[in-house]
Amino acid sequence: MTKCREGDDIITFVQHKIAPHLEKGAKEDDLKLDITELEKILEKDDIPKNNKENIRILKEQKRGMREIFTGKLAMVIVGVSVILVIILSALQEKLPLPNTLQKMRELESERRRTVGKARLGGPWELVGIDGKLGGSEQLKGNWLLLYFGFTHCPDVCPDSIEKMVVEILEKSEEKIKVIPVFISVDPERDTVERVKEYCAEFSPKIKGYTGSKEQVAKVAKTFRVYYSQGPKAGNNDYIVDHTVIMYLIDPDGNFHDYYGQNRSAQEIARVIKLKVFKHDMMMEKKKRWF
Repeated sequence: MTKCREGDDIITFVQHKIAPHLEKGAKEDDLKLDITELEKILEKDDIPKNNKENIRILKEQKRGMREIFTGKLAMVIVGVSVILVIILSALQEKLPLPNTLQKMRELESERRRTVGKARLGGPWELVGIDGKLGGSEQLKGNWLLLYFGFTHCPDVCPDSIEKMVVEILEKSEEKIKVIPVFISVDPERDTVERVKEYCAEFSPKIKGYTGSKEQVAKVAKTFRVYYSQGPKAGNNDYIVDHTVIMYLIDPDGNFHDYYGQNRSAQEIARVIKLKVFKHDMMMEKKKRWF
């Protein structure tokens, strides 16, 4: 539409546009225009609509716009493709191979027990087999497998401790190191020397701990371990009823998982391997963020 200036120039502009359409003898001041007719007059182009040259120019303009749009779109597609290739290449170096991921899924599907975020574990301190106070602080930085038992246990404890040694992990390709820890819940009979001898019967890698009744009770409470001394026999012998569970502790000293007596050594080793692998991936991801 043809543009005009505001104010007094509007009158001059309208008269200029309308004058050619006035009948002879008509007075411009008396002219009353229909608004629709006025709009039609103002909308008239100076160049005829059917002008071939005008049509050709319009077509060329449209063609040019399409070429510009197509060129920009191609540049965007190429740019996005390059970025995706760079990202995928970087991820390929960090992520495990597809067959490793498949093994992870298989292991995870085998183990669907929900541990949740239980308030379990924490700092603890007892007397080690070297006669010195020690515990979680000294063992920090290592994966631990804790078991609460007593040295006079006839069968359950020996079976569990043999599983706890988890030599399968050290012999695996990944050579995952887990320190087995035995904590006595029978402070009355399990002296430092007795615990030391007992652990040596299974493996020199086992770190044994004992302590006073108060010390043992405190650690047992930290891990929600139940234990109760049974009635004494004529020879002053007795059985201690206790929780039969192994606790997996991560290098930061946090409770990570647990395993009951129904789990085989092979199963425990496979699940621990999965846990360690996932934990290491998370730690590596955090390092990259910071």
